[in-house]
Amino acid sequence: MKVGILSMQQITNYGSFLQAYGLKSLIESLGHDVEFVNIVPGEQLPQYKISKLHKVRLMLKRLKVKHPFRQLQCTLRLHKRFDNEFKPELGVMPGHNDTHFDVVVIGSDEVFNVAQTTWFGFSTQLFGEGLNSDRVISYAGCFGATTLQKLKELGIDRRVGELMARMDAISVRDMNSVDIVTSLTDIKPNLNVDPVIAYGFDNEVRLPNIKDEYLLVYTYPGRMNNLKEVKAITDYAQKNNLKIVAIANYFDWVDEVVTPHPFEVLGYFRKARCIVTDTFHGAVMSLKFNKSFAVIVRGMNSNKLSFLLKQFNLSSRIAEQAEDINEILEERIDYVPVNAAIGRERKNTMDYLKSNLK
Repeated sequence: MKVGILSMQQITNYGSFLQAYGLKSLIESLGHDVEFVNIVPGEQLPQYKISKLHKVRLMLKRLKVKHPFRQLQCTLRLHKRFDNEFKPELGVMPGHNDTHFDVVVIGSDEVFNVAQTTWFGFSTQLFGEGLNSDRVISYAGCFGATTLQKLKELGIDRRVGELMARMDAISVRDMNSVDIVTSLTDIKPNLNVDPVIAYGFDNEVRLPNIKDEYLLVYTYPGRMNNLKEVKAITDYAQKNNLKIVAIANYFDWVDEVVTPHPFEVLGYFRKARCIVTDTFHGAVMSLKFNKSFAVIVRGMNSNKLSFLLKQFNLSSRIAEQAEDINEILEERIDYVPVNAAIGRERKNTMDYLKSNLK
């Protein structure tokens, strides 16, 4: 069959790349021909309307660091590599795909998160409208920080419910999303894991050429600058004679900043002694490779990140305070039940895709 994936593959983000690649590979393993469908922008909701200076303001916010020029260099290098290398390799083409598909799969990532300021706004396409396809399903879609209450405040709860009720099958990846779909449609959606967990990446992982043992920091621009968090991380690294490596973001307190290929990012996680992260996919890759890790949960990702850790009985990895990081990294994780749960979730993924891609 001809299958389209409508996801966040256009975003300059390692997690977005890896989840898109993982889902594409899983569907291709079932014998289907897969292409990506780019997002068609929708209405700019008044509360989250994007201004002409949005990118400038966002950049200035991210550059509020000790060495803004070095952070700017990292950001530009990351965007250049994604635009010139990574996105073309993934199969992301400019413009919009007019191909007729047998099935379009929406997801994974925060495809349903409308309560945020984005260039695509409230795109009803992400809820299945106007797609050139015989059937529309979702896989591990997520509302992110959007709650049922926020949808009601925005006045689009009924519209979202009507659109999702037309889908041929719905799969989400956290309980906030389950609750929203159930409340708006009376349909209980499937609960499935992110494709980075479901797909093995056994043939893709590239180990970095780094000899020193290291602590890996994985975050986004403008974050992980809290002095207490920095002190906790640097104290632990010094105590354990570890180098500190950061992915794609400059910090004056780390030993090395790298902007690798997404498959090499997986390698950095696999080879790390331990990880400190405040991102969803940072936690995903940490548990995937059975690493010692500590998670700082931020407000914008608390729904999906807290549920992920609870799902794999790893809520103890959350650092409620910066001072908890050292103790958490010292605590051993029993990965036997975690790996068993991953195995079950991989089977659930394939069962769902096989059932809905007939």
